[in-house]
Amino acid sequence: MSKPDLGKKKETSALDASNLSEGAQDRLSQAESFQATPGAVANFYGFANRGRANFDAPKYLAAGAEAVYSKGNSSIVLGLDRPGNKLSGFGGAGNTHCAAIDIVAGRLGAYATSKTSAGEDVLVNPNFKLDAARIYISQKSDVDGNFDIAPGTVGSTQEDSPRSTVAVKADTVRIIGRENIKLVTRTDRRNSQGGETDNTFKGQYGIDLIAMNDDKDMQSLVKGENLVGCLNAIVDSIVSLRTMFENLTEYNRNMVIAVMTHTHTSPFFGIDSAPDYKQIIPEAVDYIVNSILNVEVPCMLQHMMETNSIVNDYLSNEGGMVSPKYICSKYNHTN
Repeated sequence: MSKPDLGKKKETSALDASNLSEGAQDRLSQAESFQATPGAVANFYGFANRGRANFDAPKYLAAGAEAVYSKGNSSIVLGLDRPGNKLSGFGGAGNTHCAAIDIVAGRLGAYATSKTSAGEDVLVNPNFKLDAARIYISQKSDVDGNFDIAPGTVGSTQEDSPRSTVAVKADTVRIIGRENIKLVTRTDRRNSQGGETDNTFKGQYGIDLIAMNDDKDMQSLVKGENLVGCLNAIVDSIVSLRTMFENLTEYNRNMVIAVMTHTHTSPFFGIDSAPDYKQIIPEAVDYIVNSILNVEVPCMLQHMMETNSIVNDYLSNEGGMVSPKYICSKYNHTN
């Protein structure tokens, strides 16, 4: 018994013969030779699902408590919780209440082979890292530890706090609903281990979306309608501030006009003196013109259009007319 070489990064071709044993290599070479009958290579690889030798299927090292149903490199194993060798998991520890079903397609993934180059059988245990695709169902398991999943924020299983689990792992996973999909948590008052799912800390009953298996910057999802209300309130506050600023500008302009046109009583016969035409009046006129062009008009037109655009593009859902930029999803909701 031996193990295949797992040390090199590998890209797999459609017809991969790199892991064939010497005997299988000889049979393939014979099929590829000029003397071979037509279709011999196709027969060797099992073209059209006609069947072939299991040269790419390692032999599963079954435990005594397991019933194994297999064909080629796909299998269903009925037994106890076992993420690795026979001593692993709660089945290996002799626990009760840890029944498990392990459905696997492609043990060892791209490294799969039935024999080494020297012709020795390759025997394998469950490998939650390398096996190509798996549905793992267990009555009691440390699923986060077994699959090396980041703890996240809603709680994580550990050896001393196992849970029943249904785990799905592959290169790609698709959950398809012809009408809808619901991800629902905390449907029962007790979990499968008999523990009560109380209301002391509800955060552990949530849902984590963890990309790249990196939970260092986990944050809470927002509620869309509440966010719309918050942002609308902020926009309303900005509009109110704009109105106050427009009022201040108007008050200030009136004050400038009053200063510009004010007069003093002359000591000569009590006649009003003329304003300062050389300095105050020219500067005051420039101030009034500039404040109108650069402050009041932008406030009334440009800023108003900007705030209205924010509301219409991102926050408005009036009369069923939803903007393409509307921040709430038409389909997906969360609590």
